[in-house]
Amino acid sequence: MTNFPNENNESDFYTNWLEESIIGDYLNYYEYSNLKNLQLLAGGGFGRVYTANWKDSDVTYAIKVFNNYKSSLKEIVNEIKLHKRIGLHPNIVQFCGITKIESDTIHQSIKYSLVLEYADSGTLETYLCKHFNELDWNDKCKFAFQLTKAVAWMHGYDIIHRDLHANNVLVHQKNIKLTDFGLSRKISEASSNASIFGMIPYIDPKRLDSRNRCYQLNKKSDIYSIGVLMWQISSGRKPFHNEAYDVTLALGILCGKREKSVEGTPKKYSNLYKGCWKLEENERPKLKEVVSILRTMIDPEVINASNVKEENYLITEETIMNDNFKSNESIGNIDVNSGLAIGSNESSKNMDLYRGSAVESNESSENIRDIAREDTSSTSLLNENSCSSNEVFKNDKNAFDLALVLK
Repeated sequence: MTNFPNENNESDFYTNWLEESIIGDYLNYYEYSNLKNLQLLAGGGFGRVYTANWKDSDVTYAIKVFNNYKSSLKEIVNEIKLHKRIGLHPNIVQFCGITKIESDTIHQSIKYSLVLEYADSGTLETYLCKHFNELDWNDKCKFAFQLTKAVAWMHGYDIIHRDLHANNVLVHQKNIKLTDFGLSRKISEASSNASIFGMIPYIDPKRLDSRNRCYQLNKKSDIYSIGVLMWQISSGRKPFHNEAYDVTLALGILCGKREKSVEGTPKKYSNLYKGCWKLEENERPKLKEVVSILRTMIDPEVINASNVKEENYLITEETIMNDNFKSNESIGNIDVNSGLAIGSNESSKNMDLYRGSAVESNESSENIRDIAREDTSSTSLLNENSCSSNEVFKNDKNAFDLALVLK
């Protein structure tokens, strides 16, 4: 990992990385003056998200602008690298490019902002509040299937989300879009204790246990969160919506408290999410098993129609399985909230991010082979080493002071 003597050196490094990426056409660049009709969509401790039209067209993008700009540069680069690593997936919000906002013409201050695919129906939580009565069980199973498939795709490239909740999942044209997997550490750091408590129902209980303060969230932790989200999709309600999100609830969850199944829920579906939210991680199902079971619960015509649509812009799975995408060298797990490993200061080496060579572990290859039989595949992978596992929870204090409270 690159070490910097001061914040300015770090800021200059990431700024140069972005500028050389733009100059080299490794990133799509959107001239800010061509983004019209900006409307505030959401805001929080990390910054703001706007919608904007490209020029005078009806093409809409989401523009993610950050508050604490200098400290956000690293996270901007992190999210770009993660998007480039996983490539295109129909149920993951697409990274389109970057734009530059000249926020201070006197001091020539420039803010880099992400240009992302726009989801027209907002967050999953909002969508369920507005449209739950319009959904049948085929729709609900489809949402759960798409969510699980997106996370499985990330896991296939050894990327862990660890911040899955109903406001990090979007809905676009009645399809799930996973987002914010590159910035959840920054959001956690900027969030108040109250907002962190608001995430308690989705957090792996093992992380809430003061006796396991060194417990690192992992792929099985994502599976726990998926179980809670599956229940939310089945009920249309936030988990434990009639209870305060406090230490009492956290202790209850740690001791086995879970939401009750909603009347009319298919047994196969409820058994699946109950398996996902088991306390012991080794008792939770493998994600490819969850994907496979959910696939059997959806009308085949819906899956076939979805696959035809995906093929319009994604390469086929056979492409990723050819020799150009194989390697015997394992890259290990990447936690999206760990430190960003840039590697050498030589910018030419950083540009390997966008070239065709790829490093893929045998485990990743097997996961993709298992979960994507009927699905389409990614267009690019990242050619670099894994982030250091020692950095995983380096900046995790604010998010889990809860563990101290539970002592």
